Amino acid sequence: MVSLKIIKQGFIPVLLLIMALLAGISYGPVPLSWHQLQQILETPQKPSIAGIIVWDIRLPRLITAAVVGGGLSMAGAVMQALFKNPLADPYIVGASSGAGFGAVIVTLFWPASGFLGIGAFIGALATVFFAYLLARGEGRVHMLTLILTGYALSLVLGALTTFVMLAHRESMNQIFAWELGGIHGISWHHLFWPVILMLATSLAILPSAPELNAYYLGEEQAHYLGVNVPLSQSVLLILTSLLTALAVYLAGLIGFVGLVIPHVVRRLYGSDHTTLLPIVFVMGAVFLVAADVIAEHVPRIGMVPLGLVSAIIGGPYFIYLLIKTKVTSS
Repeated sequence: MVSLKIIKQGFIPVLLLIMALLAGISYGPVPLSWHQLQQILETPQKPSIAGIIVWDIRLPRLITAAVVGGGLSMAGAVMQALFKNPLADPYIVGASSGAGFGAVIVTLFWPASGFLGIGAFIGALATVFFAYLLARGEGRVHMLTLILTGYALSLVLGALTTFVMLAHRESMNQIFAWELGGIHGISWHHLFWPVILMLATSLAILPSAPELNAYYLGEEQAHYLGVNVPLSQSVLLILTSLLTALAVYLAGLIGFVGLVIPHVVRRLYGSDHTTLLPIVFVMGAVFLVAADVIAEHVPRIGMVPLGLVSAIIGGPYFIYLLIKTKVTSS
């Protein structure tokens, strides 16, 4: 019954995702007609310039955008439930900045090690746990302290990251572009394992939906409902940090996705995480694919960083949330 409900409610989000992917395949500096797309799909083995554009350039980029958007949105939904705060997300609590700093440090000291993803994961996990420990007191997490601590850590780590890149700018040219958030030029080789890991991590979070529902009642009530709060929080923080680290590894720093999408989906579909989590993933994918379509070819400008488009769209909504939260609390 639950699965049937998810299928019914997820029909429109999946349809939107398909439409966004088709728009991304056809739109760009070299626009492709529906007739060309049909020919490419019917004869994928036949080499052509249009086929190379679709299979080797646009599809890898769009799949990366979809998985990164979905992963960040799911991480945001988990953090908002875990901390019982609609303003929590991987960016706000410092996970993205921690992942970026870890990735830059690995790139600086071990450029040929291939451990950039591990550095991003360690940086994200360490930052989130540090913010969490500072915010926890008297047996509970102080939400305002958590957000302020995460914000402060984001500023400090962001400044340190910029300083390191400026001091080693000759070896950090690619990192500069990566820090702005972007997936232009990504190949199947680079995205295969990170995408598999992000999907596996997202699936691993789904069974925790009842626990996340319990967290909305508070940690004490969740404990009385049978949730092992310390273990559950630790596991969920590790999983969300892994999602964030993989997203940063693939696409750089993409802000506001994990904040905006869970909040919008929760207003449309309710707060039951059994339904919420899958739909959040799909709608996050829709959001970032659409943002990537815009970023790929802006009239009179050309290509712009994906993180810039995401911030322009998500930033005003974050301001709206802050104003609404202030009005509600006053």
